Amino acid sequence: MPRRNTKLVFLVITFLLLGALSVFSQTKNPAKISAIRAQLFYDSTGTFSSDILSRKELALWNTIIGEGSAEAPSTSTFITVEVNGRNLPVGSVKLEITATGRRNRVFQKKIIGVELYDQRTKFYAPLWLYDTGCEEIKISARLIGKSASPNVVRKTIPFACGE
Repeated sequence: MPRRNTKLVFLVITFLLLGALSVFSQTKNPAKISAIRAQLFYDSTGTFSSDILSRKELALWNTIIGEGSAEAPSTSTFITVEVNGRNLPVGSVKLEITATGRRNRVFQKKIIGVELYDQRTKFYAPLWLYDTGCEEIKISARLIGKSASPNVVRKTIPFACGE
């Protein structure tokens, strides 16, 4: 009889240790926002610009008619948020992306589940913004969940219009 109890105790301790290691590995490598990108959509060609947020010299004056750094007329912007992580249980982390304009007017807000399981280490979340080009837009991205780093990443797209 004592031999059975020893096996049972061993199994319970093993399962507890495996559970602790699982929690430790999730907190050791939490999901983290690694980049926010923004690309202008050119409706006359159906193509996208390069990442406008990575440009050192950026003039987005009268983008709706193709002036400044726009290269062509654009009234829509495609946002991509990149998240890095590893082995997150499905549904454990969500990404909230918010785009606001003047007086904190919300252009678009989206919450999406982050999928980083098996061999995946990167996740890309899209956000499509319509009617852009004349008003500065602030992009905010934050992760929600136990396996997420608490950082908030913010970027500003300096659109403006005038004569």
